[in-house]
Amino acid sequence: MASQKQIEANRRNAKKSTGPRSAAGKAVSSMNALKSGVDARSEIIRGEDPAAIEALTAEYRERFRPCTPEERRFVDTLIRGDWQLRRLATADAQLWERSMKKTLFLDEENPLGHVLPDAAPTFSRLQRRVNDIERSYRNALSEIERLLALREAPNPPSQTIDDSAASAGIGFVPQPAPLEDLPPATSFVCSSETPVSPPPSQEAPAADEGHSLLEMFMETVSAHRRGGESPWDQAFGCLKDVVHEEFATTRDAR
Repeated sequence: MASQKQIEANRRNAKKSTGPRSAAGKAVSSMNALKSGVDARSEIIRGEDPAAIEALTAEYRERFRPCTPEERRFVDTLIRGDWQLRRLATADAQLWERSMKKTLFLDEENPLGHVLPDAAPTFSRLQRRVNDIERSYRNALSEIERLLALREAPNPPSQTIDDSAASAGIGFVPQPAPLEDLPPATSFVCSSETPVSPPPSQEAPAADEGHSLLEMFMETVSAHRRGGESPWDQAFGCLKDVVHEEFATTRDAR
């Protein structure tokens, strides 16, 4: 916690400040008008000094100089977290004193070890509260540093567009080449495919051969209806005799 001399020194230094003088500095300073949302009267409790939290607030504002509501919010979180951690540190010391005072036959040589078993649940709750505040403080510090880095990052250079090139491309429609300028078409076979040879040409049967086949078919149908033999049956019978003779000759030769 800041001492009285530090608080008075901060106040004297604040009075000596004349503020920015250049136009650019005044423009930046106009953005620093966001005051902290921490109210000393609502943040302190009995036994705490309002001037101390005001000095703490001034230190954080001087450190981060919030320019946006988001930056101010995280700075306020840092101020409250810092102030509450200081308060809980005082509470920790007072808990030890209170536990020793209410302990009968206190071991004067080992007072902390004597009172700790009975006060352990209270100190555990206090430590959980400290852990929560420290976690919130770290998150706020990380966010305010990220926002400050974005604020101080240089703007990327603007990219100029060539108007002549853009206008030349507007309205351009590719036209097909004239037919007389196209190269002659060439046939090719893809290397990944096996070329397929055209089927052999089959000559159509002559008219008289077709007529003879039709007559033989009609005769076969008529012969079957009459129960006789047709020319085709006779042809198959002759072929059958030839096959039997050939088979018998081959068997005798073996």
